[in-house]
Amino acid sequence: MNSKLLFCLFILATLSVGCVSEFKADLPSNDEQILVVDGSIMENTDVLFYLSKSFSMDSLYNPSKVFDIDAVITIVGSDGSKSLPATYRGNGVYAIHTGTLDDNVKYGVQIEYDGETYQSTPAKPLFTPEIDSISWIQPQEAGPLLFRVSTHDNSTAEAKFFFWDYKEDWEITPEYFVTYFLDPKTNTFFNVFPAPYYYCWKNNVSNRYLIGSTESLKENRIINHQLYQGDQVDNRFSVLYCVTVNQKAISKGAYDYYQNRIKVNEEMGGLFSPLPSEAIGNITCITNSSKKAMGYVEVTKNTTQKRIFVYPTQITRPHYYSDCITISNDSVLTILDEMGGTYADFYARGYRPITYSSPIAFDTPSEWVLAPCTDCLAKGGTKAKPDFWPNDDQ
Repeated sequence: MNSKLLFCLFILATLSVGCVSEFKADLPSNDEQILVVDGSIMENTDVLFYLSKSFSMDSLYNPSKVFDIDAVITIVGSDGSKSLPATYRGNGVYAIHTGTLDDNVKYGVQIEYDGETYQSTPAKPLFTPEIDSISWIQPQEAGPLLFRVSTHDNSTAEAKFFFWDYKEDWEITPEYFVTYFLDPKTNTFFNVFPAPYYYCWKNNVSNRYLIGSTESLKENRIINHQLYQGDQVDNRFSVLYCVTVNQKAISKGAYDYYQNRIKVNEEMGGLFSPLPSEAIGNITCITNSSKKAMGYVEVTKNTTQKRIFVYPTQITRPHYYSDCITISNDSVLTILDEMGGTYADFYARGYRPITYSSPIAFDTPSEWVLAPCTDCLAKGGTKAKPDFWPNDDQ
């Protein structure tokens, strides 16, 4: 198979986890298309499968052609069971509900696409043990934070291979606590209490393959396995930070598959390195052996989850230097007088008023500063406070 096509395929499959940036190059137009599948089967869950296809780069990249896959997806069991077809949600995303999975039955996903039938290797559902702990350390003063996971499994069907992902949530605030605002339509100032744009939240999800194994260990236990590193100067840690880690037991085959994917990611310095054949996965075309597919579909009973919070008082950070430069209202008036404008014109340039006066009716602010210094929404935050957040900030 053309190595450049495999490179395009690799990019397509890794875009969802952010491992490489999208890259476009000229490729021959006669390369075959490969079905790319991302998703897993999990008991009593509405699971999502993401379908896409490889593309030849002799033409412009067209997401509607790459991700809009017309397919029929079902979950099949070795006992003859078959689920209802998945519901298409658009952009290559299919949702399917899984019921109870029999521990003694092997399950796989079946995909009818482009006149062919693809199927993942049937497997019995794996049970995922609890996470023992999520922890972090800051080995050096004012240095980066290292986030770690610990787990073990003493059951009869021991899980020896693990896959993790995580979601970060953190609270942010602007530099100035502002209750004083300008209505640009009427060019008048007004007060709002409490400060409506002081507390916001942001979030992020993991974008790397995070795996671990106890296969070579004497005890089936993982202790303080590092998941990722956090930059101590990042605003994630300025108010309150939270990470929620999900753990899933995976098979030896899945572990090897992700290992190869990680290896390819690390070796992509030579951008056109061919994708190893062993990284293709466990999906085959059962109606036409010449057709190829990429992806690894796991079958699991459950995932486990744990979260921790990090307060700024728990870590050491370098001294903070503000980049919020204020402009006195007198200077603003001079500028507006020269240009023949109003406060609304200055507002339109991205500046916001601040005042050090008591909250009583008044006509003019004390100073002006750029919007991100007074408005957490302008800093990229949202007012969507996580429902598990421990403080009363609104």
